[in-house]
Amino acid sequence: SLSEKMKTVRFTYFLAFFSYIKGQTLQRSLLDAAMQHSNSQNYLEENLRDIISIMVAQFLQKSTYEEVQTIVEELLDFAEKCKSLKLHESPLECSYQLMTTFLEHICNNQGMVDKHVFSDCCNVNNTARHKCFLLNKKDDDNYREILQIPNLEQICEVNKGNQVLVKKRYIYETSRKHPFLYGPTILTMSACYETAVQSCCQEENKTECFQIKLQPIRKYMREISLRHHHLCEIGTKFNHKVAKAVELVLLTKKQPKANFSEIAKLAADIKNLHQTCCEGNAVACVFGRSQLMNYTCSKQALLSSKITPCCALPVPFRGECIINSENDNKPHLSSLPLSRFTEDRFVCKQFTDKQDDFLQE
Repeated sequence: SLSEKMKTVRFTYFLAFFSYIKGQTLQRSLLDAAMQHSNSQNYLEENLRDIISIMVAQFLQKSTYEEVQTIVEELLDFAEKCKSLKLHESPLECSYQLMTTFLEHICNNQGMVDKHVFSDCCNVNNTARHKCFLLNKKDDDNYREILQIPNLEQICEVNKGNQVLVKKRYIYETSRKHPFLYGPTILTMSACYETAVQSCCQEENKTECFQIKLQPIRKYMREISLRHHHLCEIGTKFNHKVAKAVELVLLTKKQPKANFSEIAKLAADIKNLHQTCCEGNAVACVFGRSQLMNYTCSKQALLSSKITPCCALPVPFRGECIINSENDNKPHLSSLPLSRFTEDRFVCKQFTDKQDDFLQE
């Protein structure tokens, strides 16, 4: 319908606007944090606890930090058994089993069901249950990062005794206040936050340092959380063709020199990744983002000259860096074969034979 098409156009403009966010200060934060992290071949396994924490806190937003950690421990026990399935070889299969186990765990705990008002979800099974839990997520528009503001001296005192705790509390607060924010982004920003805290706690004027270093992180988190939420709404309200078309527009703007086949493949892969991340499966989302960025970097000569510095960064920083990289220089319009879409005598046949592919190109 016309109204649905107009909604699609508005969504596309909205996301295109976000693609132009210039993140020079954010890139600085990414680089500072990346310098303190080495590239790891087993990133997923090494950070599994934090990834599961993100998933749990995003679904159980009313749970305390301690309650979340208790569930994480139980799910880690399952993940250890899952390692017998060779987690590094079949992480997606393992992650979906983990999600099923997690939702069953919630429904088997009546106190948890009552606290979060999940009884309707627990009365249905499998896919319907999962969708019901997703619909219960509430985005907090008045988000304020608790650990960042009131008592900087206390943060530094805690950080001196337990740096891991400061980072884990940040992951917990961010995840439950931003339930639609993708897991890889939370992991990346938590590393940036951790680096900022370690740096500022050594400064004489801690307040000024925190304001300078944390402001771009807070700003980015608000903007990207809103973007992720809208991407998830596109997947829910429209069909997969619309979601893929949105990605095609954004990718073409960012990588205008890339050939259509590469752009089309990436658009399909990114659309599938959004679907995975929007389902709240943080383990599959982190793994999928890593795989996609590895592929992107393997094709950087064909895609864009602007992502080369990003590809030198370790996981997970390269992903956020690539997403926020500048649009590549536009090719000369005279070299584009636009006439084949309007003047070619076979244009009607091509349109009829492969309508979707022809329109996308």
